[in-house]
Amino acid sequence: MSFDLNFSTALIYPLLLILLALGFTLFIYRVTTPAVANWLRRGLAALRTFALALALLLLFEPVLTLGWQRTQKPAVAVLIDQSASMNLADSTRKRADVVRQAFAQPWLQELKKRAAIASFGFSDSLRRMNLDTVPQMHFNGDGSDLGGALLAAKKALADQRLAGAIMFTDGAQNLGENPARVAEQFGVPIITVGIGSARGTRDILLSEVVTNEIAYAETQLPVEISVASLGYAGRRARVRIFAEGVADSTSPQTRPATTTVLEQEVVLPADNTEFTTRFNITPQKIGLNRYVAQIDTLAGELTHANNRRTFYVRVLKNKLKLWILAGAPSADYSFLKRTLAVEPNFQMQDFVQRPEGNFYNNVTAASLVAALNRAGAEKIDGVIMIDFPRRDSDRRLLDALAQQFTKKQTPLFFLNGPGVDLAALWQFRSVLPLAIAPSVIGERLVALQPDLAGLSHPVTRFAETPEDNRRWWEELPPVFCNLINLQPLPGSQVLASITNQSAGRPPGPGRSDMPIILAQKSAERKTVAVFAYGLWRWHLLMQGIGKTPLAHEKLVRNAVRWMVTREDAKLVRLTSNKEIYRGGESVELAAQIYHEDYRPRPGANVRVQLAGPQFSQEVILQDVGDGLYRATLQVLGGGDYQFRGVAEQSGQKIGEDNGRFSVEPFSLEFLNTRLNAPLLQQMAQATGGAYGPPDSLAQFVARLPLTPLTRRENSDFALWGRAPVLLILLVVLGMEWLVRKRQGML
Repeated sequence: MSFDLNFSTALIYPLLLILLALGFTLFIYRVTTPAVANWLRRGLAALRTFALALALLLLFEPVLTLGWQRTQKPAVAVLIDQSASMNLADSTRKRADVVRQAFAQPWLQELKKRAAIASFGFSDSLRRMNLDTVPQMHFNGDGSDLGGALLAAKKALADQRLAGAIMFTDGAQNLGENPARVAEQFGVPIITVGIGSARGTRDILLSEVVTNEIAYAETQLPVEISVASLGYAGRRARVRIFAEGVADSTSPQTRPATTTVLEQEVVLPADNTEFTTRFNITPQKIGLNRYVAQIDTLAGELTHANNRRTFYVRVLKNKLKLWILAGAPSADYSFLKRTLAVEPNFQMQDFVQRPEGNFYNNVTAASLVAALNRAGAEKIDGVIMIDFPRRDSDRRLLDALAQQFTKKQTPLFFLNGPGVDLAALWQFRSVLPLAIAPSVIGERLVALQPDLAGLSHPVTRFAETPEDNRRWWEELPPVFCNLINLQPLPGSQVLASITNQSAGRPPGPGRSDMPIILAQKSAERKTVAVFAYGLWRWHLLMQGIGKTPLAHEKLVRNAVRWMVTREDAKLVRLTSNKEIYRGGESVELAAQIYHEDYRPRPGANVRVQLAGPQFSQEVILQDVGDGLYRATLQVLGGGDYQFRGVAEQSGQKIGEDNGRFSVEPFSLEFLNTRLNAPLLQQMAQATGGAYGPPDSLAQFVARLPLTPLTRRENSDFALWGRAPVLLILLVVLGMEWLVRKRQGML
């Protein structure tokens, strides 16, 4: 240890004052009255000198600096994969047992001598753990996020000198970003310890089930099931589909007995290949139908968990009556009608307006008004307006349509056109997702860009993943727009927008992009509004350059299907963003809270009780604005879950709602059961680390750069103004005064 004393001024000045104090004290104690012994006189002089010197030094604000050297061990992160695939057995040994045995080897004690070990367990997320608990550790996670685990461990050890990481895993990466890219930026060596066999063990799995999320009663629904196998090439097995009844989200009950719908015998493919078999099922019951696809279990399989997949289909009534009202013949009208005409479950009546206000095919506006107003008239499931209403549209028809939307809660799909009369359109403002009436400017070409919500919304979701969906959007040609000042109504969702420059406004602070495609839920009605036209270009022009025209067809069909799926008229609506989740997916709960007039209601307290196969917990939803509340849950285990939520505000109950969702017992962990050695090798090479089995750990650890870090640390102590220093000064002066008084000295 070292020390140093510094002053607020040059050292010469306090030294001069100390010398003056010493000279003054010697002069005072040269002769005393009465005379005292020399030792006493010298002692009193020393006390006086010390007190004066200390007092004078404090005037110059002395700071005492203490310094010492500290040696710190580097940190090594040890990460253990706790996902369910670690419970698989290669040959006769479970991978989990291989991990447990590895921690009983001498490498661990040698590493403890050279480094500070920080241990973690991970699957879909990272958890701190104690290495003493490895023998009792559970391996049951529903996913593996290797890259996320590395990043989280590095963040947790940010205050230490991380010198390396050791990861025990089978490399079954199925969540998060590519761990090889994370490793490239990790900065320290990673030792990847491969657990499992790269050759794989005999297994059969249903790798994928593909079907539509929405179907119609008594109509065939294609289901494609992909099968892969290892070690069973040429063997026969039966693939079956079971129906497990209709799930009623308002009254979670025990499911009806499982019944077999269809089955096929298949010949299992060669190793490292898969084949797809096709079924056609015919749903009968309206509602959410649960199905299970299953393939026979054969002797010697690595696991049975991937022989079964669950999927859900929402079944609508088989005939939906749609009215199409077009302001004039147009390409948008023709392409939309042709798209919907191939849907056998849509019963369409289309009416194209003539210039005088009546319609082609000898249909009068008065006859349509009579059809809408007639008591006991057949229910209209949805209305599609294309380039309608116009300036010459019959006002009685517009009044009857407004009544249809507001009183009968009929869904609306609006597609703008060059002839739309905004004054007439604003008559439907109660069903349009706009806050104010827009304005008309000259026609211009605009490129639509999906908003974040639009990448996953059922209306504008063209592909399964947001990344693939964005690529679809980037290829679409521009369309026409003649409106400005489009402001979304609070509570509506913006699905696609155009930039400020395209909207005819200069960019600037606070100027957001102008919405073009909006969706809105209100009471029992849904509205989809597209404030552009020329969508036929998405079909015809894409075909012209040899690309798929499916974006136009998907948008039209998605919009109609979404708007005709009815919602309950509740003040509190609680839903999950999916009705079925794959193992490893996070779950999002959302609530929409309304006032009595169905205006969005912010500021509520929403509590949800979630009950699952093995636990029950309370979830608090966060207010995200416009009457919408959300909470995201971590990955849940397989099974059925029920949730019941209550919304309150100012101590008063607003309402409650409940529902259910399912998590497939099939886990992402069982999609690929082999040791992913190439990935682990790539991670190790990118960081200058090493890859190998647990037996190689001793030599790998010996090569880690684990030099202790020696650093000097200093601490400063300001002596002036400190109570202990002042106390010492008072004690010394008091001792001198006491002795002089007892000796009767002047």
